[in-house]
Amino acid sequence: MLLEVENLSGGYGAGDIVKGVTCSADAGEILCLVGPNGCGKTTLFRLLLGMLRRSGGSIRLDGRDIGTLEPRELAKLAAYIPQHHTPVFSYTVLDVVVMGRSSHFSAFQAPKEADRDAAFAALEKMHIAHLANEKYTSLSGGQRQLAIIARAICQSAKLLVMDEPAANLDYANHKRLMDVAVELAGRGYCVVMSTHAPEDPASIGSRVLMMREGRVAAFGTPEEVITPENLERVYGIEMDVVTVTDRYGARRTICLPLGPAAAGKEKENG
Repeated sequence: MLLEVENLSGGYGAGDIVKGVTCSADAGEILCLVGPNGCGKTTLFRLLLGMLRRSGGSIRLDGRDIGTLEPRELAKLAAYIPQHHTPVFSYTVLDVVVMGRSSHFSAFQAPKEADRDAAFAALEKMHIAHLANEKYTSLSGGQRQLAIIARAICQSAKLLVMDEPAANLDYANHKRLMDVAVELAGRGYCVVMSTHAPEDPASIGSRVLMMREGRVAAFGTPEEVITPENLERVYGIEMDVVTVTDRYGARRTICLPLGPAAAGKEKENG
């Protein structure tokens, strides 16, 4: 198992935000984190990446406790894709992606031709090689996210941690990013991503971690976790989970919050 989290607790200062979380994911899988705002998803990511000190439990990457890893070693195993990234300087897209190779050379070395070749290959994987010489600051939100994912791939990390990668993106770019996540898992990466759309793990996830108030509300396959009962318990609203078949014959899962009409009908029946 590439990622193993057992009874993990931690947070900021004296208090724990993440409380006793246990979950796992392997190469080729997508682990989706879902839950309401403030439930601890981002804090969990920061614990996984060694940005915060844990107060209890263990985190193992590729069989090694992250507490035993030097920062450079950890960077070669796990890469972080934040919600937003705005650089201070107007680097080209290729330069931004080359920065992902920083764990492969010292602070006093300049990137070599092999590093730039690796960066260009990562851009090709994300189908944005044509943007290599464009200014990163001139890109759209969706293009920036693809460039940051390319930078993460350039790290040669096995685990890709995506914190709400589709936040504030339009519907088309949201769909493209979900397709990218599936493609990356198909290439053997372990993708861990948070999302506010429960349809995402139902459609693309291998495993789902549902959180509430820093704890595990449910963990398992999408079929086991994305249920009306779990969604109502975590989000506090009634929801239906339905499966439809699209025009190409693919089955899709949709989560539907129940509206005022349904609430009124329930009162009538009562």
